[in-house]
Amino acid sequence: MTIIERLQQHKNLEPHKMALIVDDIQYTYGELYDAILSVDINNTSHIVNFTQSKETLKTKVLLIKELSFVEQLTQWLGAIYKDNIPMVCHNEMDKAYVDELARIIAYEGVPPLADFGVLTSGTTGRPKPLWRRERSWRDFFDIQNNIFHINKDVKIFLQGSFSFTGVSNMVIAALWAGGTVVTTSSLRPSRWIQLIEEYNVDHIYALPTKLRLLVRHCKSNLSSIKYIIAGSQVLDRQLMEQLQHICPDMEFILYYGASELNYITYCTGKEWLEREGTVGRPFPTIQIAETDNVIYVTTKYHIEGIPNTYTVNDCGYIDNDGYLMFNGRAGDVINKGGYKISIPEMELYLQSLQGVSEVAIIDITDEIRGEDYVVYMVLDGEARLNEVIDFIHNKRPSVEWPKAIIEVPMLPLTECSKVDKRKLKEWYNKG
Repeated sequence: MTIIERLQQHKNLEPHKMALIVDDIQYTYGELYDAILSVDINNTSHIVNFTQSKETLKTKVLLIKELSFVEQLTQWLGAIYKDNIPMVCHNEMDKAYVDELARIIAYEGVPPLADFGVLTSGTTGRPKPLWRRERSWRDFFDIQNNIFHINKDVKIFLQGSFSFTGVSNMVIAALWAGGTVVTTSSLRPSRWIQLIEEYNVDHIYALPTKLRLLVRHCKSNLSSIKYIIAGSQVLDRQLMEQLQHICPDMEFILYYGASELNYITYCTGKEWLEREGTVGRPFPTIQIAETDNVIYVTTKYHIEGIPNTYTVNDCGYIDNDGYLMFNGRAGDVINKGGYKISIPEMELYLQSLQGVSEVAIIDITDEIRGEDYVVYMVLDGEARLNEVIDFIHNKRPSVEWPKAIIEVPMLPLTECSKVDKRKLKEWYNKG
């Protein structure tokens, strides 16, 4: 059964059931399906045309440039329904970049079996197009939904653009199950909390950066929350304890994945606390291996054009119990005069210090040592930067001391809620 056929089934069985809630505007499964069928592709998307050939089975790529979550979702599904290839552009991409992306796609072409395109997050460089078959998601939905406890009764809150694979995958998977997606265009945590309470939401999907904002602004218990699903950014014990405090009945689920490979591993909050630094064990049907500290994943749920066993050059090792201990992406190591410093490990250490709320590290060039690093840090209200620096100097060898620690009121985020390290480097270079 295709995604469109599944949505049609939900419409036929429960047309009045709520599928989507966007800032208090509600869409039933019947309304959502009808909206999909009524989409006028020619008037809504930047179209890249292909000459039909035996190598290219579909003739149009639709670059969807919409800020509205509902329009992003319905146009994406409408393109799938009409047998075109949709790709939702990131909101920060201007017309010049969309035009450039269109030229690249027209020149490079699209894999013959591709059903839709996704863009990488672009946190360390320009976003690049990746191509998928629908079944690379669809055939895995039941597996991931079982792990994430997503079913027809779920109400899941998330915030972000449909252009990001984590958001789009979770939305379509929840709709596949017949659940309800609750979202908002607002970046204010107070609005997130309002919607969670108003609609009795039981799941939250968010990266740790947004979870930290949530706990910082939440003044009451979110007693309806049963599960929090988070991607594999830097976690710390303090955040886990804060989440448990405001969501006393919740179970935390951490996952590790990649745009190229879908979901790879997962663990509960309890497992993470027992093995800090782990990203869990493989999802069913997924295999992982490690060679020379590089992680290799064997899966059939991947983008087009890569083999079933593949690496995105993430580093780590597998412990004796089969848990993957994650050390970051290859290149996330600073060679400071011959001394190697892992950026993810150092961020995790700094994040664990008392009074430290958020941390981000950028690498810089050093005339003497070759490479060094700078720390951007958000502190709790009562913490003092000089005390944090003194503590680091007392506890860590001098070769591990950062070039500078800069206190900021908040870290800049990309649209997909990852720390925008390109922006931090711009700040540093401007002095």
